[in-house]
Amino acid sequence: MFLKQLDLVGFKSFADRRTIDFVPGLTAVVGPNGSGKSNISDAVRWVLGEQSAKNLRGSKMEDVIFSGSDTRKPLNVAEITLTLDNSDHYLAIDYSEVSVTRRVYRSGDSEYLINNHPCRLKDVIDLFMDSGLGKEAYSVIGQGKVEEILSSKADERRAIFEEAAGVLKYKTRKTKAEKKLTETEENLYRVEDILHELETQVKPLEEQASVAKEYLAKTEELKQVEVGLLVKEIEQLHEQWVAEKENRKQLADTYQSWHTKVQESEAKLEGMRTDIQTLDDSIEELQSVLLTTSEGLEKAEGKRALIKERKKHAEENRDQYEQDIAKLHQEKTRLEQDIETQSEVTNQRENQLKELIRKLNAENQQLEEMDKQASVDIETRKAEYIDLLNEQASIRNEIRYLSDQKEKQRVKYERLEKDHKDILEKRQHVQNEIDEQQKQIASVQEKIDEYYREYKEIEANLKRHERTYEDEEKKLYDQHQRAQQLRSRKDVLEEMQQDYSGFFQGVKEMLKQRDGQFSGIHGAVAELIHVEQRYEQALEMALGAAQQHVVVQDEKTGRDSIQYLKQRRLGRATFLPLDVMKPRKISSYEEDILTNDESFVGVAKSLVQYDDVYEPVVANLIGNVIVATDVKGAQRLAKQIRYRYRIVTLEGDVINPGGSMTGGSVKRQNSQLLGRQREMEQLDHDLKEIDSSIDKHQKQIAEIKEKRTLLEEELERYRALGEETRVQEQEAKSRLQTLEMEASNYNDRLSLFDQEKQEFEKDDEEKRTRIAELEEKLTDVSEKAESIDAEIQRHSEQQAIKQSSKEELRQSVTDLKIQQAKEQEQLQHQQEMLARLKEEKTEIEASLEEKQETLRALDDKGDEEETFDSLNENVEVKRQEKEKTTTLISHRRQERLERQQAHDDLERELKEARRTLKQYDEQTNQLDVKINRLDVELDHRLQKLEGDYELTFEAAREQFSLTLDLEDAREQVKLIKWGIDELGTVNLGAIEEYERVYERYEFLLNQKQDLLEAKDTLHRVISEMDEEMTKRFQRTFEQIKEQFQQVFVELFGGGQADLLLTDPEDLLNTGVDIIAQPPGKKLQHLALLSGGERALTAIALLFSILKVRPVPFCILDEVEAALDEANVVRFAQYLNTFSENTQFIVVTHRKGTMEAADVLYGITMQESGVSKLVSVRLEEAGELIESNEQKRLEETR
Repeated sequence: MFLKQLDLVGFKSFADRRTIDFVPGLTAVVGPNGSGKSNISDAVRWVLGEQSAKNLRGSKMEDVIFSGSDTRKPLNVAEITLTLDNSDHYLAIDYSEVSVTRRVYRSGDSEYLINNHPCRLKDVIDLFMDSGLGKEAYSVIGQGKVEEILSSKADERRAIFEEAAGVLKYKTRKTKAEKKLTETEENLYRVEDILHELETQVKPLEEQASVAKEYLAKTEELKQVEVGLLVKEIEQLHEQWVAEKENRKQLADTYQSWHTKVQESEAKLEGMRTDIQTLDDSIEELQSVLLTTSEGLEKAEGKRALIKERKKHAEENRDQYEQDIAKLHQEKTRLEQDIETQSEVTNQRENQLKELIRKLNAENQQLEEMDKQASVDIETRKAEYIDLLNEQASIRNEIRYLSDQKEKQRVKYERLEKDHKDILEKRQHVQNEIDEQQKQIASVQEKIDEYYREYKEIEANLKRHERTYEDEEKKLYDQHQRAQQLRSRKDVLEEMQQDYSGFFQGVKEMLKQRDGQFSGIHGAVAELIHVEQRYEQALEMALGAAQQHVVVQDEKTGRDSIQYLKQRRLGRATFLPLDVMKPRKISSYEEDILTNDESFVGVAKSLVQYDDVYEPVVANLIGNVIVATDVKGAQRLAKQIRYRYRIVTLEGDVINPGGSMTGGSVKRQNSQLLGRQREMEQLDHDLKEIDSSIDKHQKQIAEIKEKRTLLEEELERYRALGEETRVQEQEAKSRLQTLEMEASNYNDRLSLFDQEKQEFEKDDEEKRTRIAELEEKLTDVSEKAESIDAEIQRHSEQQAIKQSSKEELRQSVTDLKIQQAKEQEQLQHQQEMLARLKEEKTEIEASLEEKQETLRALDDKGDEEETFDSLNENVEVKRQEKEKTTTLISHRRQERLERQQAHDDLERELKEARRTLKQYDEQTNQLDVKINRLDVELDHRLQKLEGDYELTFEAAREQFSLTLDLEDAREQVKLIKWGIDELGTVNLGAIEEYERVYERYEFLLNQKQDLLEAKDTLHRVISEMDEEMTKRFQRTFEQIKEQFQQVFVELFGGGQADLLLTDPEDLLNTGVDIIAQPPGKKLQHLALLSGGERALTAIALLFSILKVRPVPFCILDEVEAALDEANVVRFAQYLNTFSENTQFIVVTHRKGTMEAADVLYGITMQESGVSKLVSVRLEEAGELIESNEQKRLEETR
């Protein structure tokens, strides 16, 4: 088989459809960097199923789709088709030619096809599995893959050997088998759990079914006697009912006559009450009139007093207001005069300020003109003086510059002389440093050996941490398994609780209806009570089937529930109505006796917790049941109470009333009805503890990971130190060459020294002559500057005389400015005072207006004199009306008192009549109660016939006849019922339930056996696969190891190498270490080899694998990039050796590889961002090789 063709479209830089035809042998893909030639190897890896975008040099899978360029739009789909010649049927598929296609869309969707038929990724992976051609196989070695193989951990490096050994398909099958084994174990656990539940049900159900049959026989016997008894009792009760009815009729007639008399008296009494009420209303109305009149009189008198007081107050205040108004007029006049005076003063100040400002401006102008005239004369001479000073400074600077240059030349000459003397010393120093470098090289070699030892110690420590990590992982796995088992158990219990598993069919159906049609259902007894685990077995035996009795609100709910079960044939159930349940209990005397015995645990009722509303039910079921520690103690307790009550032990043994005993071994699990909720709570608690333990192990694992990371970093540090020391060695050699070049330079400098000395002497003479000329010129310029400076001094003295006049004028200007500031301040003060006077005037005018308004109001009070006289007359009228109304009320109250007396006499007569009527009524009620009691008893017996036996009275009288007298019949019924009671709680649905449960139990037993067989089979298959993988891996490893030792020597031209297993005792998990010793070096770890040595070692390993397990084709992407030219040629020769059996496609830009190729393909990027496939003629191959080599060398520099 060989790779025949590769079609690309829309993949990375291949925007257009491109087809590459391959032939057997060695094919080289060449092209400049960035042209897209490595996209060829990426395309093959991708179509073989690669799922990591990172391995394809991208961040997400959509990155493989052509993303567009400056001239092209992005594409929305990428497609690769790989065509293989399978005429030798290397692949297990019935086609001589196989094409594999993969597409990916920008939406994220992808497609796989084999020979144009849609398939799954799994189908593609399975097709190439163990063929050496998979995405992770050694047939595609991409960029960086060589370094990755060498730098990866030993256990990760194992993968390439597994691929060569052909064990991947076994590992995949083993993983599937282990997953299936886990599922089988989980299913087996669930089945066993359910079986345990059913085992606890089968035996009790069998016993209950037997009791139910005996119960049915006794019930039929009871029916024969009890129905006949009921018929006789009904006949007797009916005769009594007829006699009492007649007595009731006679008493009713007497009662009616007295009732009529009472009604007549009540009517007369009601008329008298009406008359009294009329008088009450009249009196109330007169009292209302009296109240109104009194209020009017009080208001009139109050108003009269108010007007009188106001009149007196007004007279007292009038004089005061008139005086205040006069004073305000005077103050207003004074303020108006002050305002006028201040206005005149303010105007005068403003005029004075304007005159000062004018005078100040005139004197300022005069002062500026004097300054300007004085400065014009002196500035001209100063300019001339400054020019001379500048020239003087320029000459001095040039002299200083020439002197500095001369000094520098002297210093330079002295330094040259000193250098001349030092050359021989430095040459000797260089020789000494050469010796030092040679010693340093030897020291570096010692460091390399030291670092290697440290490296191995850290590597061993790292392996110990790896083992600790594996141990913690195993513990964590065990904890997860335990948690899974507990959660599975909890799920089973929750499922059983939701499905009411363990309950009889009828009970299940009614419990499902508690929130629906039957809201009066509270639940089963087992749901409504809580029992501590140590009492569970005792209480289960005490309750028996009563655990499944359904507690309902009342009898009606119970009847409706029974009817519901009958109509739908859903089974049977026992119902406990809360409104009729009667408690049972042990007398306090007997309980005191039992308390003194150490075997006495308690009355069963006191050992359970429940809501108070269920007190009647719990007391009825176990209120008279005693719990003892063991059988011996129970027997002792039973004797003390004369075998009157049932006693159960903590182990479940029972002593029944009368002395019979029940006991033995009971297979019991934790899923009993009473303990189910408690077990779920315990599971929650256990799960929390396991989760805490898991967190602890996870933290320990995290710590180990952290330590492992530190060790790996330390390992990497020592590897880096090894590289660093080799670099130091190279630097020492390079330094030696540098020192030899320095010695040569010193000789050249000696020959130049004489020439530089001559040039210095000539230049020094020229500088001395120029300095003399400049000093003479500097003397002339200095004399001129002194003359002008004296003239400037004369002008300055004349200017000082004028300066005195200017100072006097300037002082006058200053005085005027001060006066101006004072005048402005006084003006502002006058303006503020004027504003304040105007504000006071406004306030006085407002106060004056207020006083005048008050005075006018006082003048208006004179109009109230007439009103005061009118009020005096009104008060007198109101007083007369009040006296008249008071007299009328007194007469009406006397009349009401007389009528009330007559009413009270009639009411006493009516009370006596009612007492007599009540006596007759009580007699009637007593008869009614008696008749009702007879009705109830009749109804009770009729309902018993209908409810218990579904018979009418007529049918019962025809079908059943009583041969015994009533007392014997009643005794017979008691005996039969006692026998039924002795049976205990009977589950009539147990017969049907037992058959159903036993059938399911047998089914699950068969299913368990099937799962056990499947589990054994899976263990056997996994063991066989482990054995086969071990054989294949060991055989292949030994073959590769042998070839690696040989190929390494051939590629390196000497040296030695080896492959070692990290754990030879565990061939299924052992890692692989590579040890190499290039020629002339010590045997050392890969990490301490140079980059080229590491690459050549990896290539040797690849060739070794190909020798042991050849593959049809192999793609190599720049694997020889780190090799020097000699090793590239050796690498190419080796490729040619293998090309007879393996087709090689090599992405390269190395000359030696290209020269060895049979066919060359060129990849260019003539259009920006778009790769193009071009044909390369053989005569042009040499030129292309030279071009690529030149570019590689430039990039390296």
